[in-house]
Amino acid sequence: MRVVPAVSVPPHTVDGMHYPLLDGVPGPPSVTASDLRNGRRCEFGLLVEADLRLGRREAVAVAPDPVRERFGEMGREREADITDRLSRGMTSGVRDASSLDAAATVALLADPGVHLVHQGAVSGERFTGRADHLIRADEGGWIVAETKLARSAHLHALVQVAAYAEALAEAGVDVAPFVRLFLGDDSVVDTPREDLAQDLAAVRSRVLEVLDTHLGEGDPVRWGDPRWRACLRCDACRAEAEATGDVGLVAGVHAAPRRLLLAAGVRTVTDLAARQAPVEGIEPEQLEAMRSQAALQLVEPTPEQPLAYEVHDPAALRRLPEPSDGDVFFDFEGDPMWRDGPDGDAGLEYLFGSLTIDGGERFTPFWAHDREGERAALVEFVDWVEGRRRRWPDMHVYHFADYERAALSRLASRHQVREAEVARLLDEGVLVDLYAIVKGGVRVGSPSYSIKRLEPLYMGDELRDTDGVTAGGDSILEYQRYREAVAAGDHALAARVLADLRQYNEYDCLSTLRLRDWLLAHSA
Repeated sequence: MRVVPAVSVPPHTVDGMHYPLLDGVPGPPSVTASDLRNGRRCEFGLLVEADLRLGRREAVAVAPDPVRERFGEMGREREADITDRLSRGMTSGVRDASSLDAAATVALLADPGVHLVHQGAVSGERFTGRADHLIRADEGGWIVAETKLARSAHLHALVQVAAYAEALAEAGVDVAPFVRLFLGDDSVVDTPREDLAQDLAAVRSRVLEVLDTHLGEGDPVRWGDPRWRACLRCDACRAEAEATGDVGLVAGVHAAPRRLLLAAGVRTVTDLAARQAPVEGIEPEQLEAMRSQAALQLVEPTPEQPLAYEVHDPAALRRLPEPSDGDVFFDFEGDPMWRDGPDGDAGLEYLFGSLTIDGGERFTPFWAHDREGERAALVEFVDWVEGRRRRWPDMHVYHFADYERAALSRLASRHQVREAEVARLLDEGVLVDLYAIVKGGVRVGSPSYSIKRLEPLYMGDELRDTDGVTAGGDSILEYQRYREAVAAGDHALAARVLADLRQYNEYDCLSTLRLRDWLLAHSA
C-alpha cells in the first residue's frame, strides 16, 4: 500500500472517519493513539466506535459517569501543571501548538529558538495525534513526553508516546532515543524507543488489520464474532452482554474461558447453567464451578432469599480466626483525586474507619484532611490497634479485599513512620481479608462479589437504602464537595457532607462485621 506521509497530505473526512488523501483519492483510515489504546483493550469496542463514526449504528445511551469525567478533568489539569513546571525559568522558546497541524509543528521544531512545544500535532503512516510535551534535549534532539495520572508506566501509555516519537522521526525530526512519561506520583520514567518498537508494531498492525477487515465488510460489528476480542468491561461490551445474557456475565468467566465456552457453543448464562458435556480447554472442576455459578445467577430473588448462595467448601470458612472481644472491623475512605498542590503526590486516605464490639458496637473514625493529617491518623490508628493487641492478644482486624492491607503498607512507606509495626501486623496475620474467605468457600447468585452485592445475604433489616452516599464513586465526589465547601467557607455544608461520609464508612465497617458473623455461622 502506498501512503504519502501525512505531514504533506491534507486530511479528508468520509462519513466521520479520518482519511489521508492519496493522489486526491481517500485512502485507508488513519488511527489515533486512542484507537491504539482502545484496540489493545477491546477490539469489539473499537469497532463499535468506528461504526458510530460511519453511521452504521446508533449510540447506546450510557449514564454519565461523574468520576470518569472528573478524572478526565484531572488529567488535563495535570498536563497543564507539568507544562508550567517545564516552562519555569524559560523566558522564551515555549510554544502552544494546539492550533497547528502536523506540518506546522514540524516546522516549529526546526526553529532553534524553540525549546518546549505543548500539544504538538504528529502524523505518520496511517497515524495522527497530539503529543503532550516536546522537549528539546541538551544534546539537541527532541524528547517526546506524555503526562499520565497513573503511578506506573502502563504499556498502552508507552505505546502511545512511542507512536508519537516514531511519527515525528518519520517526518525528519531529530527525536531522542527514548520517550518519557510524567506519572501521577511525580516520578519520571524514560524508556528506550527500541524497547518499545516490537510492542508498537504489534499493536498498530493488529488495530489496522481489525479496522481494515471490518470496514471492508460494510456491516455493523456483530456481538460474539470470534474474530474480535471483547473486554466485557467497556460500555459497548456491557450493553451487548446484558442485552444477550452473555456467558461473560457469569462471575469468574473472564476473557480466556469465555472464548473456550463460545467455541463450544456455550453463549449465554442459561447455556452454561445447563451444560453437562465437557468443554475443551477447561478442567472439569473449573467447569462445574462455572456451571454452579451460572445456575445461582439465574435464581430469582424472593423476600425469603434475596440472594441465592451455596457454601461449597465449609473448610475454607473454618479458616476464620476464633472471635475475640478485641476484634476490629476496618475500612478506608480515600480520595485518589486529592493533591497537595500541582507538584504533590496524588491520593489521600482521609478516613480510617474502625468498628469495635467490646461493650457494644462502637465506631471510631481517624480523620485526615491533608498529608500531615494522614501521617498523624496512621500513627494514631496503628498505636490504637497495638494497644488493643496488648489487651486482647487474639484480636484481628477484619477488612474486605486487599485495599486496606496495601494502603497501610503504602502509607507507612510514604510517611516513613510505624513501618515495623505495620509489617508486624501483616506478617503475624492480624489483618484478615474476608473477600478471600468468601471466594474460597461461597458462591452467590451475583455477577459481582463486591461487599455491597453480598449484603442481601446478611444485613437483613439493616440493608442500606439508596439515599445518600452508597458507592465508592459517590464517596470520591462527595469528598470533593466537602473540600469545595471548606474552600468556599460553607462550614454547614462541609459538616453535612462529612457526616454523610462518616455514616457511609460506618455502614461499611458494620457490613464487614455482619459478613464475618455470617461466615462463622455457615462454617459448620
